[in-house]
Amino acid sequence: MEIKPKYGIGDFTFGMKADQVVAKLGKPDKMYQDEDDENQVLYQYNQHKLRLTFYQDHDGKLGYIRCSNPKLQFQGKPVMNTPIDKVKDETFSSLIEEWEEEDYDFFVTYVNEENWIVLNVEYDEVTEIELGVPVKNDDEYDWK
Repeated sequence: MEIKPKYGIGDFTFGMKADQVVAKLGKPDKMYQDEDDENQVLYQYNQHKLRLTFYQDHDGKLGYIRCSNPKLQFQGKPVMNTPIDKVKDETFSSLIEEWEEEDYDFFVTYVNEENWIVLNVEYDEVTEIELGVPVKNDDEYDWK
């Protein structure tokens, strides 16, 4: 699975509808409504280690992706279970120069809002990546 900043991961691009995803992957292993935001419906695919969030207030479009699939790559380079310094300084260096770091005691997140990418890190290795649909301005998404 290839990370495509501002577009999605693999065949899953921002703006897709749930039925398009189901046509590719089948019925999700788990489907639930976000407790904090009732306008978001999440599909989880265990085998692919993939969670997809559909924004109901935007015609049910795919707007957020979380993935911990060990085959996840960016420009052919592995991301999962790779040391964070290597991912920041080598893998994403052609795209991202600066990351905002937030330390939560036992895990750390590295965020780049321009590309709306979050790297979740435990034990100094990337354990999950989050991608969000880019924002044009304060209240409008860039659905490409």
